[in-house]
Amino acid sequence: MVRSTLVIATLALAVVVTGCSATHQARSAKPSGFLRDYTELRPGKKGEALLVYIRPGVEWSKYDAILLEPVTIWGDAVKTGYLQSVPKEEAQVTADYFDASLREALSRDYRLVDKPGADVMRLRVAITEAEGSTVPLDIASTVIPQMRLLSGVKRVATGTAAFVGKAGVEAEIEDSMTEERLAAAVDRQVGQKRLKGMTDTWDDVNGALDYWSDRLRTRLAELRAGQGPK
Repeated sequence: MVRSTLVIATLALAVVVTGCSATHQARSAKPSGFLRDYTELRPGKKGEALLVYIRPGVEWSKYDAILLEPVTIWGDAVKTGYLQSVPKEEAQVTADYFDASLREALSRDYRLVDKPGADVMRLRVAITEAEGSTVPLDIASTVIPQMRLLSGVKRVATGTAAFVGKAGVEAEIEDSMTEERLAAAVDRQVGQKRLKGMTDTWDDVNGALDYWSDRLRTRLAELRAGQGPK
């Protein structure tokens, strides 16, 4: 009877957690030094990055192309411990994944070019944190109700569930000709407790990268439509 009850509870839990998104926003993000200036950034509002800057008065609708610099793993992140546990090869795969994700999302609305020009935005992006989930413990804490409860308590206390993946990013948009800063952001995402993808160490990280690609495309569309600072 106890075994049957546990199986039923586990199956019910699977139905609930499978539908969750891959990640959610962390409570805070520590600037890494990738951006040239952090003084202009303000705390983000709902739906925005944790720290954000959008230059007032920009004629966003005139920009029809993006010069995307190669996504980098910011060097200082290794020194400070954010990426010490990530093998160099896996870090490059993660950077390449994000680069491809951004290009796929942004190419729907913009021309992607390889040199500066009139009405071209330059996009600089760095991954400042990348930590894969601890797969065996992530599985256990997702499926076993008692461990899931403890993981939930940790999330309430710290904003991060136990054993999940994490990723941080910083980005800056400039006018490619004048180098005037148009926007900048610092954000951090952490994994959800869910069954889908829980056997993949990097599922949470990739989910965060895809989220940021889609969110950037959406935010640029909003700015082009005039839904930004005046």
